[in-house]
Amino acid sequence: MEENRENRERRTPKKDAALRRRRRKRQWQKKVFRTCVVIFVAIILFAVTFKVAKEYMSSGPAEVILSGEVVVVTIPQGATTKDIAEILEENGLIGSVWKFRFDSRLEGYDGKYQQGTYEIDTGLTSLQIMELLQTGVVQDQIRLVVPEGFDTQSIAKRVEELGICSAEEFIEACNSGTFDYDFLVDLPEREHRLEGYLFPATYQFPEGVTAHEVIDRMLNRFDIMYTPAYRSAVETSEYTLDELVIIASIVEKEIILNEERPTAAGVIYNRLNIGMRLQIDATVQYAQGFVKEHLLYVDLEIDSPYNTYRVNGLPVGPISNPGEESFKGALFPEEHKYIYYVLEAHGRSNHIFCETDAQFLAAKNNYKASIPEGTAE
Repeated sequence: MEENRENRERRTPKKDAALRRRRRKRQWQKKVFRTCVVIFVAIILFAVTFKVAKEYMSSGPAEVILSGEVVVVTIPQGATTKDIAEILEENGLIGSVWKFRFDSRLEGYDGKYQQGTYEIDTGLTSLQIMELLQTGVVQDQIRLVVPEGFDTQSIAKRVEELGICSAEEFIEACNSGTFDYDFLVDLPEREHRLEGYLFPATYQFPEGVTAHEVIDRMLNRFDIMYTPAYRSAVETSEYTLDELVIIASIVEKEIILNEERPTAAGVIYNRLNIGMRLQIDATVQYAQGFVKEHLLYVDLEIDSPYNTYRVNGLPVGPISNPGEESFKGALFPEEHKYIYYVLEAHGRSNHIFCETDAQFLAAKNNYKASIPEGTAE
């Protein structure tokens, strides 16, 4: 105790000050070290969070389903990314202005969008819309609407009505034009070579557009619809793409309700598998070249490779240009034992599906009984 007291007495104010400085220095070093650790951890967390956020915010669905419904939007000159996002949101093309702006920065598109009038399918992802808006000014003045189930002749007539070209010129361009798409390779010779591949949608074209350009746009839309997932499914199918398009074109003309398309496709496959003729009225109407409300027995005898009352198996080619739902139905049919379908009642869109002749006759009689008296059928 005496020795410690003596040591304290020998300490001078100068020594105390030095001791305090050393203590403060050690405390400061510890504080700097802790701060560096916190900053390092924060950087790591930020990097991980940023990566996850980018993957979450920028990722789209694995498979794009084009709706065939197109919204035409105009991006004015000088519009900011925020302005553009608000226009897209107002038109139901994106779900969030903030997300679109965030994705635009992550993808490097912010500030690079071009003014113009664009046709945007409601099934496109935000990233695809961003890419589309890079293409520049589009002065579209001609609006061509191609409903699902239109055949080549119907499209040609509409193209002529819009003053793009004559119907004959359009059909000639379809049959003799050169188009660089792999799905067109090895198509068989038939009356309308591109039938089934002129994808139904709403298109915008500038004045002076050619028949070849119109056709190429439609084929390009089919190419967009024909995703890698679909291509893979076709490769593993027992049928070729062209055969699947033929089946889809029949389903498109016969069926209205989307939920019934895979079921109706299953009926077609069942008939093919047992060697039963398809006997589908829509193929007869296509062979005739016009739609007849009520087919007579004499109509069923028309000599045509499209008449499935006379030919075995599939017709020689598609009978319409189907939408994606019909294509999906043909590619992924419902498995069942049905070989018939009949409208449930007059004025209805749904069908009764039958496995036996007796069921078919009963359903057919019920349908006839539903027709109001005095109504031609």
